Amino acid sequence: MKFIFFRMKQRHSLYIMLVSLLSFSLLGVIIYKSVGEMFISQSRTNAMGLAVIAANEIDGDKFETIRSKDNDEFYEVYELLDKYKDFNMLQYIYTMRMEDDVLTFVVDADPDDPAGCGEEYNLLEDMIPAFHGQVCCDKKLTKDKWGKFFSAYAPIFNSDHEVVGIVGCDITTADITRRLAILRNVIVCLISVFAALCLLMLILISRDMVNTDSLTEIANDNKIKNVAARLKRKNKLKDYTGMLVNIKDFKYINQKIGFNGGDELLREYAGQLKKMTRKGEFVARTGNDNFLMLIKKGREDEVLKKLSPMDINMSAYAGLEDFKIYSRCGMYSVGEDDVLSSVMNYCTLAVNSTRKAENDDYVWYEDFMIKQLLEDKNIVAKYKEALKNGEFQVYYQPKVNIDTRTLCGAEALVRWVKEGTIISPARFIPVLEREGKIIDLDFFVFEQVCKDIRRWMDEGIKPVRISSNFSKLHLKNEYLSEDVLAIVRRYDIDTAYIEIELTESSGYSDFDALQKFVRDMNEAGIYTSIDDFGTGYSSLSMLKDIDVNVVKIDKSFFDNMEDEKQHGANLVGNVIRMIKDLDRIVICEGVETEKQVMFLKGTECNIVQGYLFDKPLPCYNFEERLKTPVY
Repeated sequence: MKFIFFRMKQRHSLYIMLVSLLSFSLLGVIIYKSVGEMFISQSRTNAMGLAVIAANEIDGDKFETIRSKDNDEFYEVYELLDKYKDFNMLQYIYTMRMEDDVLTFVVDADPDDPAGCGEEYNLLEDMIPAFHGQVCCDKKLTKDKWGKFFSAYAPIFNSDHEVVGIVGCDITTADITRRLAILRNVIVCLISVFAALCLLMLILISRDMVNTDSLTEIANDNKIKNVAARLKRKNKLKDYTGMLVNIKDFKYINQKIGFNGGDELLREYAGQLKKMTRKGEFVARTGNDNFLMLIKKGREDEVLKKLSPMDINMSAYAGLEDFKIYSRCGMYSVGEDDVLSSVMNYCTLAVNSTRKAENDDYVWYEDFMIKQLLEDKNIVAKYKEALKNGEFQVYYQPKVNIDTRTLCGAEALVRWVKEGTIISPARFIPVLEREGKIIDLDFFVFEQVCKDIRRWMDEGIKPVRISSNFSKLHLKNEYLSEDVLAIVRRYDIDTAYIEIELTESSGYSDFDALQKFVRDMNEAGIYTSIDDFGTGYSSLSMLKDIDVNVVKIDKSFFDNMEDEKQHGANLVGNVIRMIKDLDRIVICEGVETEKQVMFLKGTECNIVQGYLFDKPLPCYNFEERLKTPVY
């Protein structure tokens, strides 16, 4: 059964539990005191009533004549009082009178130790109203060797309606104490039971908090570990397929709708994933936008159909009622000997491979992925030594002015040459970037570019502007601008020959840092460019807010340019015109045919880069191109 507390925020539930326990305990104390006062008040009322009845039965005129025990009237009054000794809670009953401001006993019905007739007693303040004709009672309990009690007093009148004495009734609190003890025990038992229930609820809620993701309110990785361990013990884990799911391009979306919107998106996304599961299936958030699902084998296709696109209502944050979310998914069919850690590892390998696949967002784990992982680790392990040994070389891919068909710039690209074999950049650059090792390599390439430019100038070879790639990871370095300028100054080269190239995605990693870096470069006279334009979510916004000099249009724009149904040509033409209207230089990458060149001329884009003119060239070949720049 799911308690209502579990539907609330767990933290609020804890507070409610504690406040409820304190309130219940306070209520018990209030009830105990209130009932106790009610018992005492009722007993006082009964005592005063008893005193009045006894006083009314006494003949006041005869009472006045009593001077000792020898008077017949004494025994008459004694017998009258004695009949009340069996009255519930009555401890003593007696009569007293005042003569010349001296209070004395007249008749004391105490059978064990009666006060003598005429024995003096201290006048108590609480008795005084009785001598003035009023029925009264002690304001406070009296405590002595006989126990706790209180006294009620009623006046005795003679035939002239004068007060000639009083009747005093001492009422014991033993019965009240007994009843209050019973009440106290009942209250303590109830509070104890309630406290035990609260403790049980707190334990359940605490367990739920430990096993629940605080943002999305679905299971967390701790819960899924426990679930998988239980399934493993029952030999049922092999009946499942692990599916590691995350949101495609979540960083870009987060930038677009803000962090609060991103949190709400994750909550909605998690809720929809949970709805996809059936009885006996599980989903948990394992961190960031990653979710692990354990789905019964045979249901994978059904789940995948619901994953992409997933419609999420984000009207409160992005003004989009139907926000379409696309997912990546790595899948692994659990084997007989697998545990959750191996399932997670295989699913992670699979989902990471989706980032390398061009059109496949759903990938099953295959054994070659382990081999690839080992190769990646080998790349990382050998990278530093390779950098020291000079295995990395800088190649230059020319940029060509298609109006004059002359060399007008180049992009510096790195190649790893090991034992005469060139390792493709596509093999090692993503690995080094993922591991955070790319920063040193970027600076190596940049410094080599500055060295080459300095050498060309010294040898009388006229350089062109060389663009050098910098990973978005550099934006975490607050001294990036100073580090770049220090290298330029070290080689004393004209900043007009330098261009820093960043990918469009850099803006989504740290927009403010990118904006500052571009501004610093502009002040230093160094060009900046945005690479892979058009592959992100907010390209137009970047051009508006960041004052880059050059925009490189990604080659993917040309893939379907000749397909009329894809409207590729119109799209490329409009994008180029829009960028030029913003007073930016446009460079088109991946130009491979003369037809593309003719088309670009029509759009007034006159700088291209591609295999039609040159592949990336080793430094010595590029120097020859500098000497003969006409194609």
